[in-house]
Amino acid sequence: MKILFNAFLGTAPKFDDEQLPDGYATLSNNTKSERGILEPWALPTSLGSFGRSDTKSMHKYRDQWFTWPEITYAVNAPLKNDAYDYALFASANSEPRVVYNLNAEEGSGPYPAVTYPLNVPVPDKIDSVITGDAEHWYYEPQEEGVDSTGDTDGDGIVGLKPYQDPEDSEYDYSEVAYSYCYVDAWGRLSALADPTDIVKIREWEYVNTTAVTLTFPTPPDSLLLTDPLRGTNAKIRIFRTNLASSGTAVYQFVAEIPATQNTYTDTTYSGDLLDSPINEDWVGAPDLNTELYPNGPMQKVVVMGSDILVGHNKRILCFAEPDAFYAWPVRYYKVFQEDIVTIETSGSNLVVLTTGVPYVVQGVHPESMDAARLADPVPCSSPQGSTEVAGAVYFTSETGLHRIEGYAIANVSTGFIDNDSWRKLDPSTMILGNYDNKVFVRCPTVDKALVFDALDPNAGIRTVDLRAESFVELEETNDLAYVDSDTRELMLFDSSEDGFMELGWESKTYLFNDPVCFNIAKVRANTYPVKVRVEYDHATTGDTVVYTKLVESPSFFYLPFNSRAFRWRTAVEPISQAAKLEVRDIQLAQSPEELV
Repeated sequence: MKILFNAFLGTAPKFDDEQLPDGYATLSNNTKSERGILEPWALPTSLGSFGRSDTKSMHKYRDQWFTWPEITYAVNAPLKNDAYDYALFASANSEPRVVYNLNAEEGSGPYPAVTYPLNVPVPDKIDSVITGDAEHWYYEPQEEGVDSTGDTDGDGIVGLKPYQDPEDSEYDYSEVAYSYCYVDAWGRLSALADPTDIVKIREWEYVNTTAVTLTFPTPPDSLLLTDPLRGTNAKIRIFRTNLASSGTAVYQFVAEIPATQNTYTDTTYSGDLLDSPINEDWVGAPDLNTELYPNGPMQKVVVMGSDILVGHNKRILCFAEPDAFYAWPVRYYKVFQEDIVTIETSGSNLVVLTTGVPYVVQGVHPESMDAARLADPVPCSSPQGSTEVAGAVYFTSETGLHRIEGYAIANVSTGFIDNDSWRKLDPSTMILGNYDNKVFVRCPTVDKALVFDALDPNAGIRTVDLRAESFVELEETNDLAYVDSDTRELMLFDSSEDGFMELGWESKTYLFNDPVCFNIAKVRANTYPVKVRVEYDHATTGDTVVYTKLVESPSFFYLPFNSRAFRWRTAVEPISQAAKLEVRDIQLAQSPEELV
């Protein structure tokens, strides 16, 4: 009779150590799962502290790491041929901000060195509108027979002076309104200001005979008036309503003037007005203006698919205008009944995790997004408790770790841990990350980190010595970095080439109907030594008898046991390894012939 330990699965703490299915362990710390052997993770390596002792979030920009003292989510703007490498970020207690490559990495850190408001302020209404006769429009009698089609007044306009004053019935009268927007020093457009009161203009043939003088308010301090690095300045873009072919009034372009210019006189003929604005309803992302956004600022921003920016606050899911990362039109809003906890991309879809029911949002353009409410009411417990692995979204709830794949939802932890034990881990504080198709669940309240295998639902739960304040998934390399809770350094997980974590593994307790005695053992591994512990519970006294040996070779060795027992177990104890340890199996036997 023998026991062969060669599955090396994770733990399933909902079962006691005797009821565990074969292959599962009572302890599996710092162990990998995919190859069916017992092997450790490589040690993490430090990427640096980056000049901040209170770091909670990080984002890799070009050459430097951005750091923040609060939970912050950052993405690179999905712009084609982006010469300035815009990156935007959001957090629950701050205004959304943006950076670009001309100064974000200046100096010695911490970075970003310079940030700017993501939003372009909406202009106030035009201060005043005054009408009068256009300066070039006046009646001057001409000599009989003299042609007046030339530039008679030297203003560069042909044919302004009629031979005689037109009758009133010959004029075209129109009622118009004016608006304007800011074009900041980066070329970003604001929404249009509220329209002016109705203004009546008079036109004759191809001439506007009315001069309308507009006075603009002083631009707000939040407007980016000048960018000395690019040598650009903000402008005011003026629009006037005109009658479209459909019979409705539309805004059309009048002129563009420097933002520092506070007046402009318009004498443009209606037929000479140019394009309509594309930004009429563009507004910024939710910010700290509680009158506009009572549910708070944008808390998180992600890229859905390849080029759709999505953010959320407590109740609103908002989408940026394509190719305009600073514009978040209200018409794209999705408002939810429940509070939004977090959002996570899932392939080309987006999963919205709330305090009630999850939603899956699908679409190819912000205007066509559709939100499907899933049938199972599973609330998300933690704003940092979500991650995406292999196209599926994993998230924490009070009842376990759940997976959403397509439109199906499943509890992936319930087979291994009961609800009470899960709640003791404090799901409201859990932090999720992913690496190598594994889901990492950091539980700061109890100072544990759990690992679930996303590709093997039967792999069980493993633990790992990882004290993360937050996780950072590196898109280019698919590596996992994390901010260490103690040192605040950024650590790259599983990255050392010559150092490995000290693994710990303990088998289930094997219960026999009749007492047996195992006095021979063998460990097959790629390198030695391996520290092995074999123990049994004495059949009469119940005392645990333990033997620990530093195994130096694949040869079998004798166990100093002479008593039979019903309960047997074994373990691999932590030991510092110069080379990566790979334990293929552990065997307990009664004779050498039983060994393989």
